[in-house]
Amino acid sequence: MTQLALESIRRETLAVMRRHTAPGDRIALLDFPSHHNAGDSLIYAGQAAYLDQLKVGVDYVSDLHTHSDALLRERLTDRTIFLHGGGNFGDRWPAHQAFRERIVARFPNNKIVALPQGIDYADPDALAKTAAMYAKHSDLTLMLREQRSYDIARANFPSNNVEYCPDMAFGAEIEKSVDGSAVDVVKLLRVDSEGLDHGAVDIDYSSVQYDWGVRGKDLALWQVITLPTRIANNYPNTTRLLYPALARSYRQIAALNLRVAQRILNKAPVVLTDRLHAAVLAAMMGKRVVAMDNANKKVSGIYSAYLHRFDNVRFAATSAEAADLVAQAVLDGR
Repeated sequence: MTQLALESIRRETLAVMRRHTAPGDRIALLDFPSHHNAGDSLIYAGQAAYLDQLKVGVDYVSDLHTHSDALLRERLTDRTIFLHGGGNFGDRWPAHQAFRERIVARFPNNKIVALPQGIDYADPDALAKTAAMYAKHSDLTLMLREQRSYDIARANFPSNNVEYCPDMAFGAEIEKSVDGSAVDVVKLLRVDSEGLDHGAVDIDYSSVQYDWGVRGKDLALWQVITLPTRIANNYPNTTRLLYPALARSYRQIAALNLRVAQRILNKAPVVLTDRLHAAVLAAMMGKRVVAMDNANKKVSGIYSAYLHRFDNVRFAATSAEAADLVAQAVLDGR
C-alpha cells in the first residue's frame, strides 16, 4: 500500500509539472534550503528527482544568502525560474518570503513557477501586500500542496495561475528501512515557532526524543561542506568564481541532512512526530508513524489530502489519542 500511495502521488505531481516543462528545458531553481531542516532537504531531493524524470536541466541554483541576480540573468536569460517549495509562504518565515517577492519583482519577463507550498499569514495586510505585488507579474504560477492553502490562493491571487500539486518530498527515492532496535519509539517533535504544546504523550515503552539538526562529527562535516557558502556570503564578489563549488555543495548538504534524519528515525520501528516531513520520510522508510499537528496545521492538511493513503501512517488529534496509537503501533510490530 505504501508503494501504491507513492506511485499515485508521483503521477499526480508529474502531471502538474508537465504543464510547465518539456524534455530538454533548462531552468533555474532558487532558494535552496541551506540549513539543518531535513524536511526541506527531502523536498529538494524530490524536486531534483522529478526534474530528472522530466529530463529538465538546472542551469542555475542558489540559496538565500549567496544568490546573484546578475549570474541568474547570465546563465538563464529568458527561461523559466522555479522557486523551492515547502512551508514558508507567508509572514512566519519572512526572509524566504522576502526573497521570493524580490525575484518576482526583479524578473518580470521570466515565467516563474513557485513549487508547492503551504500558506501561513498571521497578518491579513501582509497577505494583501504579497498579492498586490504578485499581481504585477505577467506569468507567475503558484502551486499549493493542500486544500486550505489552495483555497486561500484562489481567493487572494486571482491575477496569477493557481494550481494544486502534492508536496515535492514524495518524489525523493528513499530506501526502505523498517527495523530499528535501539528503542521502541522515536519522538521527533518541533522546538521552533511551528511547535505546539501537545502536553505529555505518555508512552509505556522505551523512547528517545529529537528535533532536526546536525551534531558532533556531522556538524564538523557540515562546516566543511558549507565553506563555499560562507565565503560567498561574506565576499559576494566571489560568487561567480565559487558557483561550481556552491552547486556541488547543495547536493552534499541535502544528502547529509537526509542521512542524519534517517539515522535518527532508524533508532526505532515507530515514529511519533509533529513535523510533516518527518512523517513523510518515516512513512517512505516503512516505519509505523503517528503524526500530530503543528501550529499552522500543515500536518493535518497534508494528511487529509494524501498522506492518509499510506497504511503505515495514523493521525492523532490529541496527546491521549497519540499515546493509544503509538502503543498499538508498537504491539503491531512485535
